Amino acid sequence: LCYVTWDMIRLEDPQLPAVIEIDGASPGMGIMHMLGEVEPNEIKIGMRVQAVWKPPEEREGSILDIKYFKPV
Repeated sequence: LCYVTWDMIRLEDPQLPAVIEIDGASPGMGIMHMLGEVEPNEIKIGMRVQAVWKPPEEREGSILDIKYFKPV
């Protein structure tokens, strides 16, 4: 749980950063991204998630095209 943004702004509701391991990628390697559609107390190491993408017309070809990852 993160109650402070990257630029040091205090948050009332926490952000949910996580390291996401992608199926088929090198073991132990992952990307840092956000979780969504999950309660903080439901987050578990090893839980399976899937990407929630921006609409196609808003995508730019970057990691930010993924809005967040949600539990499967």
